[in-house]
Amino acid sequence: MALRVIEYRQLLQILAMFMVVQFFGLLLATQVFTGTSFVQVQGAQTVSSSFDALFFIAYVIVLSVVMLIIFKVYKGDKLFMLLDAAVVLVASFIVFIVSISALQGNAFAGIFGTTSNYVLGASIALAVLLVVAKYKIPRMRNITAMIASVGVGLVIGVSFSFLAAMVFMIILAAYDFIAVFITKHMIALGNVAIEKNLSFLIMVNEVEAVPVSSLTANERAEYNKSKKDPKRHGGEMQKLIGSDMAPVSARMALGTGDLAMPLMLSIAAYKVYLNFTLSLVITLGAILGLIITMLILRRYKRALPAIPPILLGIVIAMLAYFAVTVLV
Repeated sequence: MALRVIEYRQLLQILAMFMVVQFFGLLLATQVFTGTSFVQVQGAQTVSSSFDALFFIAYVIVLSVVMLIIFKVYKGDKLFMLLDAAVVLVASFIVFIVSISALQGNAFAGIFGTTSNYVLGASIALAVLLVVAKYKIPRMRNITAMIASVGVGLVIGVSFSFLAAMVFMIILAAYDFIAVFITKHMIALGNVAIEKNLSFLIMVNEVEAVPVSSLTANERAEYNKSKKDPKRHGGEMQKLIGSDMAPVSARMALGTGDLAMPLMLSIAAYKVYLNFTLSLVITLGAILGLIITMLILRRYKRALPAIPPILLGIVIAMLAYFAVTVLV
């Protein structure tokens, strides 16, 4: 029972962070597209075909392989810190420059680099400050990961046509499935990100002391097994042995790609009707998909690819939306 309470609390926290990324990203996108013409919106697209989407998939795969090799060969910390800092710096710079430009009433100019030196300098300064703060305060990892996800989703969503974005996400869902269940290299990358505290995922990790009497039979068996090797579980376990309290721990994580890709698709969907109705439908579908992921995770308790069920939720929401529009 105690573990279930912690797990449900963590599910809600992950879901809340996911929703913040989706809706904040859409809010920035509304600022980018508001007041723009159809010609400007179409001109912003640099990826409009399925072939272009395949190129980006190849880039993602190659990058994953390179990172996996680095993780296996390099045992230090500085390279990971530089990689993490570079990702956060670039992605957060995009978020800051669009946000500041939006306050000045010209977010479209912000994302396409026609802003004033003041906006440019302020955005760089804020991005650098965020990187420094993250390394001074490691607990900021979730915040930097969320901001980076918004930046990546925003840029790709503006740059991709809806067709290219959909093809990209479908292929990425297949890749995610293979990378988690078959090659398992995505799990290895995730473990390194957790170990090095990289901003490549959001995570909720809790340890709570609960009465032994509140444990289920399975939880009590696991606790009794852990007592035989207390050092392996840290000082908290050793402190609690002999008392009527037991430590219950749970951890849940979600990759930044799982945050950024639904946002990318919802932003790209604006170009279909030049409004955000379909974008909101996709966002709600993505939330449904994440809930499906969480229910499966709660049932089987193993690493899962999040993009396939998120995509499933999006497809369900889109089919429902188009069915309603046809009937009405």
